[in-house]
Amino acid sequence: MTDIAPERMEIHRTSIPMRTFEHAAAARDNAEAIVVRVIWPDGRQGWGETLPREYVTGETLESVIEDLQERVFPAMRRGGELPHNDTGGRCMSAAACALDLAGYDALTDDPPTDTIVPRVSGVLGSSDPAKTARKLRHMRLFGLKDFKLKLGFDADVDRENLKLVAGKLAKGIQAGRLTLRVDVNGGWSPEETPERIDELVASGVCVVEQPTYCSAGELVELARRCSLPLMADESLITIADAETLLSAGDKIWWNIRLSKNGGIRTASQLAAMAFQDAIPFVVGCMVGESSILSAAQRRFLVGSGGAARFVEGNYGRFLLTDDLTVKSIRFGYGGRLKTIRRRGLGVQADPKKLARYGSKLT
Repeated sequence: MTDIAPERMEIHRTSIPMRTFEHAAAARDNAEAIVVRVIWPDGRQGWGETLPREYVTGETLESVIEDLQERVFPAMRRGGELPHNDTGGRCMSAAACALDLAGYDALTDDPPTDTIVPRVSGVLGSSDPAKTARKLRHMRLFGLKDFKLKLGFDADVDRENLKLVAGKLAKGIQAGRLTLRVDVNGGWSPEETPERIDELVASGVCVVEQPTYCSAGELVELARRCSLPLMADESLITIADAETLLSAGDKIWWNIRLSKNGGIRTASQLAAMAFQDAIPFVVGCMVGESSILSAAQRRFLVGSGGAARFVEGNYGRFLLTDDLTVKSIRFGYGGRLKTIRRRGLGVQADPKKLARYGSKLT
């Protein structure tokens, strides 16, 4: 590590074509991200990435660029904590994530040695149930055992998707070899949620993620009326949110995402809180992360000691048509993740790909 302040920052706005992904909140054909390179006077440099989602933290690509330039990088140069909110309380977690990863990449010298225990889940969901069935078949052939089904589409589509996925997985769920959870992405109202969740019990669903968009406190109240555990995603942004959610115990599981929660440091704090109070948690991702964020996720998973219940991420070119690094990484057969035994994040950004899929702003 070094106490020397970083000298300058480059910002790249990128957009990589995707193999289309959809859920109740959005459908995506391109993965749009902000990538930063931070350079130190002693020659060290580090790369970071973030994918802001307005419906998650209120941040946009434009707001992240401004926050990096005007607020977060100046704080980094002063040697203070990276701010996750501006003076008015507006969230800047996605912006903080980019520089948190860049600092980690540049200043972490010791390669990790531990293995990564939890395996990557398959994420399903489409407005076309036939497409959902094809994806499930391919994922099972690739040895995946844990599955998340996106709901919140049309009621008939949701019903058909759930019927076919639960039907295909039923024997494995009953035997304890497979798992199924659902993610509603805020597609239900608080009033209908308890009844809708009652209907999921017979399908072997173990947890229902973010059925409605609400605060952490409101999710706690909703969880008390539901027959299955809920999982907080958009309701878990800050440490204060986590402290509120703790009052529900394991009635609310946590989805921790680097880009949403501000990077490895804050994500590690959240994971430690969850572990201490026996709260099941998932290490999630933003759809379309490049290998920069995927490598950071692996670093975080090594540090969390295998405590994560599920992992979503490291999809690489399963979802993207290309990548931003010299070597693209993704999960292996059965959802296994190899530890990257190199210093920093362990991946190298490719300048040619950054130029092809983005524009350098500073």
